[in-house]
Amino acid sequence: MKKWLVVGLIVCFASTAFTQVGFEGRPITSNIWMPTGYTLNSGEFIVGIGPIGFGITDNIQLSTNILLYLFQVYNGNLKVSFIKTDNMAFAVGVGFYHFSWNFEDDDGGGDFSPTAVTPHAVITFGIGPRSSVHLGGEYYLFTEDFDTEEVDIESSVSGSRVYAGIEHGMSNRTKFLLEGGYDLDFEGVMIGGAVLFGWNKFRLKLGVSYYNPKAADTGFTLPVIGLWWRFKG
Repeated sequence: MKKWLVVGLIVCFASTAFTQVGFEGRPITSNIWMPTGYTLNSGEFIVGIGPIGFGITDNIQLSTNILLYLFQVYNGNLKVSFIKTDNMAFAVGVGFYHFSWNFEDDDGGGDFSPTAVTPHAVITFGIGPRSSVHLGGEYYLFTEDFDTEEVDIESSVSGSRVYAGIEHGMSNRTKFLLEGGYDLDFEGVMIGGAVLFGWNKFRLKLGVSYYNPKAADTGFTLPVIGLWWRFKG
């Protein structure tokens, strides 16, 4: 029942905008997981099943993911774009995360609740009339020292990483996204692909991803699902 309710809501919201163009003048601000070099325009905002963001100016964006709060992951992100043209963008930002991990040690283990400050930088540049490449990295500054080998590895466990992504516009309202990365702290490869549908306001991202940290018995195959609205300022 819940499955069909979700499908019905998606069809309902999307069907009102099938003839509308959604990407013109509004470059994407994130690929699959990684940010791009672009920010929201001044006064523009996004509201979704999780992500919330606001363009303070044409080059400064503030965002969070309220869905993560349900899993006790408190988070926020500030991104500043220093270069922002039609063919190139460069941004730096900083994130804040407070979360809970499980760990095991000689004393039996328990819960571990670190806080991480995560500076990041990313550059986006066009490689054709419809395609762009994103290159970047993110560094996790943990407030407490810990041994990564003692952390119980789950799909949500991550650390400092480097990543690269490609977006290709298949039409004015459809993009294909591809992304790969490497987690430096947990020595894990990440790869994913998705299709992003964009209309005047509504956004829908669907795909699949794979994460394989070194300490995990097996890798994690996860769906990529995003649903949000992007309103012009």
